[in-house]
Amino acid sequence: MPKVYNALPVFTLIVVAAIFLIINREAMVYLGTFASLVALVGLLKLEEVMYLFMSSFSQSLLSKTMPFPDHAKGGKHRDAKQSFLEQISASRSLRLISYGSLPFYISLFVPAILAGSIDISTIVLYQQLTGPFLFTLPGLIASVVFIIGFLIVLNSNPFAFLEGHSDVIQGPLMEYMSKSRAIYTMAHAFLIFVGGCVYSTLFLGYAPCFGVAMIVPIICSIIITVIAAVVSAFAPLFTNREFYPTVIATSMISVIAVLVAFL
Repeated sequence: MPKVYNALPVFTLIVVAAIFLIINREAMVYLGTFASLVALVGLLKLEEVMYLFMSSFSQSLLSKTMPFPDHAKGGKHRDAKQSFLEQISASRSLRLISYGSLPFYISLFVPAILAGSIDISTIVLYQQLTGPFLFTLPGLIASVVFIIGFLIVLNSNPFAFLEGHSDVIQGPLMEYMSKSRAIYTMAHAFLIFVGGCVYSTLFLGYAPCFGVAMIVPIICSIIITVIAAVVSAFAPLFTNREFYPTVIATSMISVIAVLVAFL
């Protein structure tokens, strides 16, 4: 399905734009109850699902494990099973969707617990009256989990679990060329910016807007970009042995933040 495969980066970009829309201060007025934490989590999860589809639809001769059986008459091992490296990425993507990004999503509900509402506009207004959640104990703990979890969502080092780092192999992204590759890169970069906006909205009370206050989400995006770059430069690439304990530990920390928020 090359058409569907090439359209997936466009769908991803649309989903990321929708995430930005529901946390935009001006758009909240018109969206009403649709601008809620449930909608935000749903769109973020949908963005993750796109990588699963990319992995499933990306299969080519270059991606087959070598050597592969000869289909010619009389060739040996005609019944041997052929496998695709993208299917490995699809399996890894399913793990990320299932439990890899769980700490990130748990941390998103800490501001909702503190504000007593899942409505994003209420969360923003509450912080404008009482101060940012970042300066509370549960907010501080959830902020740390948010950063680590968002690096997992971004598939950034050391959590580059989806891609196989090699000169030739790059998981589901290997077959993207020209405009499709450019759109995917644009969507991924936009997701980093939107992640900063999500943090600014939920933990600082500054939603993205068309005004001077937009500087706060921009600064948050820059900080997240710098953190991702530094971690990617100095941290080793995690395997299953390191990835699973990290997810379990951050999940436990995020649960602690939730419990403290209820106190």
